[in-house]
Amino acid sequence: MAQDQEKVEHPGVLKRMATMNMAKAALAPLVDMMAGRILFDETRARSSRRALTRALRDIPRRFRKPHEDPLSNASDDIWVYWETFSLRAKSARQAARRLRTGNLNGLRQTLPEMVNACLACHDTFRKPP
Repeated sequence: MAQDQEKVEHPGVLKRMATMNMAKAALAPLVDMMAGRILFDETRARSSRRALTRALRDIPRRFRKPHEDPLSNASDDIWVYWETFSLRAKSARQAARRLRTGNLNGLRQTLPEMVNACLACHDTFRKPP
């Protein structure tokens, strides 16, 4: 994905991709902790939640204009169904805020909602890879 991003020419699309990559990078350690691939670390979990919430907050602003680039993963449906897209972005942001990062059990109970919010949006508004 980083290689594709290097070839993107439109600055608006680059910013969108950077925002989505920040969200993905923040989500990764939480998923790894939940799955037991890395040890649960409350400090790191809280930091990841903050970074994820920040990235998700920027999604509507980054997608407001339908910038064109052949390497963009954004479906045109985003702008056709802007209200639905905005609501899904808000839902994901709210799920990120509800993440319980104080202990592993709390994370395991709340992270699936967050992941499902991301997947629901991607299923509708992301071009197939």
